[in-house]
Amino acid sequence: MGNPPDSLTPLRQEIDSIDKSLHDLLMRRAEIVGEIGRRKASDGGPTFRPAREAQLLRRLLARHQGDLPKGVLVRLWREIISSSTRLQGDFSVGFCPIEEDGVALRLANAQFGLDANVVKFASAAQVVLAVGRGDVSVGLVPLPHSSDSPEWWAQMQNVPQVRIVARLPWFLAKDENGEAPGAFVLAAGEPEPSDGDRSILTFACQSDVSRARFADLAAQNDLDADTQAVAAGPDGSGGRVHLVDVAGFVSEDDPRVRGLATLLDNAEPRWLGAYAVPFVDQTQS
Repeated sequence: MGNPPDSLTPLRQEIDSIDKSLHDLLMRRAEIVGEIGRRKASDGGPTFRPAREAQLLRRLLARHQGDLPKGVLVRLWREIISSSTRLQGDFSVGFCPIEEDGVALRLANAQFGLDANVVKFASAAQVVLAVGRGDVSVGLVPLPHSSDSPEWWAQMQNVPQVRIVARLPWFLAKDENGEAPGAFVLAAGEPEPSDGDRSILTFACQSDVSRARFADLAAQNDLDADTQAVAAGPDGSGGRVHLVDVAGFVSEDDPRVRGLATLLDNAEPRWLGAYAVPFVDQTQS
């Protein structure tokens, strides 16, 4: 038998009180966000700040306890954060097909809200150009593939204002780590460090440098570098372009990057951006 109805009344009343308090706080939060948006409009500040979002979510996850799953906590706050972004101005998300059907849209909705303004493009190259033109606020492109053909990241040299600013999904269950379909988020503007980042760079090498040699030379320069893709050089001279994922917030001006470029016979490095390292929930079974 269940509890007598009267014994649950105080608990239900407490839930009602909590709901009212939560609603009051959310309304007040929206007021503050609106004021931030008005001030940003006057100074041109960005409305989408993925590094700050990652810092906020890390703080919440660090203090979280109890029976509410961490994944639910992140989903709740993602909707709150996304609605706050839209309150600060027009915001749209471009995407293209990623792996199986529907993956890109699921990633977009999980990151930018279930009612996000989304625009579908036929290819990742079109997403890059749309972000560069300002047709969309941000764009989702697939993670690089290990192939000999240049992909969307080669297109980025033609739109230098576009950078990688985030990687999706940001929250992963333990059994999804390394397995979940993912995407990079592109935006026009410089990414910010979140104090737990990885960077994406390309190295245009004049010769056919293997992955193993690249890794050895990177280690000699104290760079934790993971080659994501290698493509033929654009000039047909037999060179190779390495797309590399590097630990830390590391730009092309970093002395370690310059040192590696020198060892690669004066390869040309280019920073494509950086992203906050995804959180993996190790508490799940």
